[in-house]
Amino acid sequence: MNDAINRVEKKAFRSYWDDGLLDIMLGLLLLVLGVTWWQGVAVLGAIFPAVCFSMWFPLRKRLVEPRMGYVEFSGKRNLQVRGFRFGLVAFFTGAMALGLVIFILFGGALPSTADEWIAGFPLVLIAIPALFVALFTSCFRFAAYAFLLLLAGLTIVLMGWDPHMGFMGCGIVITPYGFLILSRFLSRHPAEPEVLT
Repeated sequence: MNDAINRVEKKAFRSYWDDGLLDIMLGLLLLVLGVTWWQGVAVLGAIFPAVCFSMWFPLRKRLVEPRMGYVEFSGKRNLQVRGFRFGLVAFFTGAMALGLVIFILFGGALPSTADEWIAGFPLVLIAIPALFVALFTSCFRFAAYAFLLLLAGLTIVLMGWDPHMGFMGCGIVITPYGFLILSRFLSRHPAEPEVLT
């Protein structure tokens, strides 16, 4: 019996992410990071993840819950979600700390071999969590996003471009696809008019 319940919950958890909102947030995040990097105000782009996170819950409440209802998962699943969020925060905090240590050690002047590859590194830093999201949610389109980010990072290195081009290119691909998923979701699951008001 428990196995059947676990299978149902696993399927429900996977479908929980099929509304396209997370895809849109990822795409917008990449676009904002790219544009702010391009304009020389990357610090402003660094605060956008917090903006995305704060927007996701109200948008989900407004667009998804009137159509699908509110889902409450088991305590074990909620604990896994909290652990995953903590893991993402720890990953980005660790990456930031590593960058700071490298900057302190090398004073901004990296060895020539590392300097050739450093432009692709920011895209890899986004690709790794995208792959983790794919594995955690079983939404394997995020693995495709991770591959796209890695491919963009490699292209940036080989072509000698600035990282903002990779961010913007990936954002231009992922954002419309997220909106396509959202539009399909909204058309498949119309809400009652009185629920939306």
